[in-house]
Amino acid sequence: MVQKFPRGLSPFYIRVYEVVNDPSSDSIISWSKSYDSFIIWNVREFRRKIMPTCVEFGRSFSWFLSKLRSYGFKKFTGPGQLEFGHEYFVVDQPGLLKYMMNEALTAKRNAKIAKAKAKRDRVQVEGLLQHLQI
Repeated sequence: MVQKFPRGLSPFYIRVYEVVNDPSSDSIISWSKSYDSFIIWNVREFRRKIMPTCVEFGRSFSWFLSKLRSYGFKKFTGPGQLEFGHEYFVVDQPGLLKYMMNEALTAKRNAKIAKAKAKRDRVQVEGLLQHLQI
């Protein structure tokens, strides 16, 4: 079944969704029973068969995991498996991915603002300390 993805959606979201939704890879990666997360069942096979076909995933598995976090996925760990999900990452509802992307972009923007504010505050404190005479 061909999925219709929202316009302007990051290729990373699309590719993750397509890979998870592909029944031919279910022994490696598939939707969870709740259909709002996915499980990587076999990391070795994921690295060997799936990652080389997905430029969006990067070259290393650790980089892929980092990218999942930065794109808003939450990690759930079960016995011998890796599970990742998000309330807007749902089977047969690719249109929800735009909300997931908006949340991730807002979080990144807020982190940049907080970092800039912390730097500005540090510079102000350093300036005050330089002018302090004891």
